[in-house]
Amino acid sequence: MASFPALKKFLLVGILAALVALPFAVRERGRAIDAATDDTVVILTGHNENLRFEFSQGFQKWYRERTGRTVFVDWRYLGGVSEIVRYLDSVYGNAFRLYWERELGRPWNAEVQGAFVRRTADESKWTDPIQREVWEAFYGSNVSSGIDIFFGGGVSEFIIQADRGTAIDCGFLREHPELFCESSIPPYVGGEPLWDSQGRWFGQSLSIFGILCNRAALSAKGLEDSDVVQWSQLTDPRLFGAVALADPTKSSALLKAYEMIVQQQILLRRRELNISAGGAGSGELEAQALQEGWLRGLRVLQLIAANTRYFADAPTKMILDVASGNSAVGIIVDFLGEAQAAFDRSRCGWERLRFIPPANGSAISPDPIAVLRGAPNLEVAKLFLEYILGEGGQKLVSFQVGAPGGPIRSELFRPAVNRKVYAAEYTDYRTRKEDQFRALESSALVYRPEYTASVYNALKWTVKFALMVPHGELVEAWAAILAARAEGRTEDADRALRILENFSGFTHEEVNGTLAPVLQPTHPAVALKVQREIVQRFQEQYRLAKRTAEGL
Repeated sequence: MASFPALKKFLLVGILAALVALPFAVRERGRAIDAATDDTVVILTGHNENLRFEFSQGFQKWYRERTGRTVFVDWRYLGGVSEIVRYLDSVYGNAFRLYWERELGRPWNAEVQGAFVRRTADESKWTDPIQREVWEAFYGSNVSSGIDIFFGGGVSEFIIQADRGTAIDCGFLREHPELFCESSIPPYVGGEPLWDSQGRWFGQSLSIFGILCNRAALSAKGLEDSDVVQWSQLTDPRLFGAVALADPTKSSALLKAYEMIVQQQILLRRRELNISAGGAGSGELEAQALQEGWLRGLRVLQLIAANTRYFADAPTKMILDVASGNSAVGIIVDFLGEAQAAFDRSRCGWERLRFIPPANGSAISPDPIAVLRGAPNLEVAKLFLEYILGEGGQKLVSFQVGAPGGPIRSELFRPAVNRKVYAAEYTDYRTRKEDQFRALESSALVYRPEYTASVYNALKWTVKFALMVPHGELVEAWAAILAARAEGRTEDADRALRILENFSGFTHEEVNGTLAPVLQPTHPAVALKVQREIVQRFQEQYRLAKRTAEGL
């Protein structure tokens, strides 16, 4: 058996080798850099292989016509947005340390590292001398991750990357005013921004969140697709063990969907209060609706979670689970759901899978793209933006296979952000015939950032520690409540449900304070202690609900 020093040396060499290999490991499998091409663009993404293939083919053709040169699209796939963000944090941290020590000749220590981790582009917060020194150095530098473009994810993540200085203004917004106007890409749709006013990120297609249902699996449970057209209907006891969900700490798309579930409950409560007040809304009623609707939303999320068997690491697992019938429904983004439904329809010949966006229950969300600080192929990256936001890329995302300018192999089912693609002359070419701007604006929930933006990250960790980690106890308690109802012990079931749904300490006003150490983990030991306390609190609460439902 190897000695401990020898083993330690072996492990250290292995770790160093892994770090060296990582940039090559994340490169798209089966693709090598083509030395014969004139130019290269390196793109970090979580998008699937179909989208990567279509954009490679489309951009290479457009680039040759535009420049007379060839280009290689070097995709780096890491999985979900959470993995991408961790990767960017790591590589920029290492790059800035080298810049700080070697080019600026300054010592690196814990104080400097802490300042770098907490950096913000908001200069009003540059009050601490050490922080100002570090932040001025970073935001004024051109340190590089070796990546040109970050493509795909949630708007919130791109706003964070812009604030952290990794997503940058490369001048594209100023250079292309013809793209960013009401007749092409307007600044907002459905209350959501379509691009950053400082040019640090741009939405390149539209998404809306909804419910993918397996109609055969629903029928086996005595349900139809008309029974699952709203988020709250996913709490139906008949769906126990049949809902597919994803981990919001790993999928920013699913976190956005969970936020919309909460927003819908706030809006519904506001309407109820306005009606009871004779239509005379007031600031007091608005505040009341926010507090009561927030708790309603958490309870809807809780019972949906009680109906699920697991929280998947990635949306693709949920899609396959619904497609196979292991789950009857799942919460998913439209283009993934509709692509799976179309594929399934081509195989079985009928609409077995259906994607349903809840009416007035889901907001439009752009899928962003951004150029990264220190992009080694900056001019090529800007041309990729020109392609993807112009008519060429917009036709690719929204047209059928075989249509002029459409995809080669498979439709992408992504509504375009550029209104020019909704011209009448293109109607027959689009996968969705209607004008998506008008359709989505009329049916989607208008996003209200003043309701949930301040608690967005807190919602993620509330789901994690109150619903995911104690999920076993939650499911057992819900099963006991359903059993009590089936046995006619209504009083036991109602008492148990009240215990189950207790979110004291997690009101809209309290949630950020409750989770403050987790949201800004400057003291990891304290953050872990808070996490443990929250998990234990809900575990005990769910166990008590179970015992109550059992009449104990």
